[in-house]
Amino acid sequence: MSANALPLGNNTREWSFVREYVNSPDAVADEVVEQPLATEVEASSNAASDDTTEKLLASGFLNSPSQETLNDIISDFIDATGNEALKTVPCGSCAREMNADECNEILLKDIPNRHHLIPHTAHPAHELVHGLLIYAPALGPTKETVHICNECRNQLKKNVRPRLSLSNEMWIGDVPQQLKNLTLPERLLIAKYFPSAYIVKLFPKHKNAFTWDRSQMHNGLRGNVSTYRLDPRQVASMIDGRLYPLPTKILSATIGVTFVGPKSHRDPTMPAMFRVRRWKVKEALMWLKANNPLYTDIEISEERLLQLPEDGVPEELTMTAKYSTDTEAIDKEHEGYVPTDAANDIEGEYT
Repeated sequence: MSANALPLGNNTREWSFVREYVNSPDAVADEVVEQPLATEVEASSNAASDDTTEKLLASGFLNSPSQETLNDIISDFIDATGNEALKTVPCGSCAREMNADECNEILLKDIPNRHHLIPHTAHPAHELVHGLLIYAPALGPTKETVHICNECRNQLKKNVRPRLSLSNEMWIGDVPQQLKNLTLPERLLIAKYFPSAYIVKLFPKHKNAFTWDRSQMHNGLRGNVSTYRLDPRQVASMIDGRLYPLPTKILSATIGVTFVGPKSHRDPTMPAMFRVRRWKVKEALMWLKANNPLYTDIEISEERLLQLPEDGVPEELTMTAKYSTDTEAIDKEHEGYVPTDAANDIEGEYT
């Protein structure tokens, strides 16, 4: 057959002929070697693919799960996310809140090497249980058992004082009522040191809101607080010896507030996080003077107290608040954060 002849088959098989010369003394003629075209290779590959697909379909790979399987999956999910699975208990040694499966409830007398839970330094406010400094909420109903986390228990078994145990100089006691729920300005007015300045950005909870709603200023905002290192020399001149509370001008030097949003309406009303309560500040200072060695020599100035609002936001904050319409900057700052609730992104007239 001539090598130039390219016979076409019955449209299902085509061949190419490649002339190969046999370079040997005995070669008397050209030999022609037949090789399949790409179309045949493709057809063969498709056939293999079809065969694999048929096997997958026959195996039930794409079949819908049975109702029994769905029920089992739902039951496993409920078991893994139910109240019992997510239950937490405090550790009697370190007072940390732990998953229940990370703690064991044991008798107080069975705590290994329990002497490590005796406090290094006694304190009048310590509430000891059989001589041990135990976190009271971790005790059982009979006060004879206690939850101990695995980490603390393993260290006790090794005859080592748990590094996070209350007895290892980690006890600070409960926060007294006089110091609870102090706002940021109130804490600064009674502070001894000022390591940070606070920059607060507030903006409407709803996207594209174009007016502020005074009635919802306490719950219709969201924002962030950034802290920056503060040079103590910048506020040293405002700290007047032993007189407390500090002058209110300290607030404008350590707190900056920026409202971001509506351009058409500027409302100086601030949320409750900036309020100052005169009685709360006085109560906190009296407790500190009586109980904190750093405050024993302070003098509580009635004149300074009278300069504070009875219950309101000081002018030092309202008069220095800034307003910005750069909402795009807020969006950039929040890139990468956990998405906010979709309900908060609804466009509205106000927040």
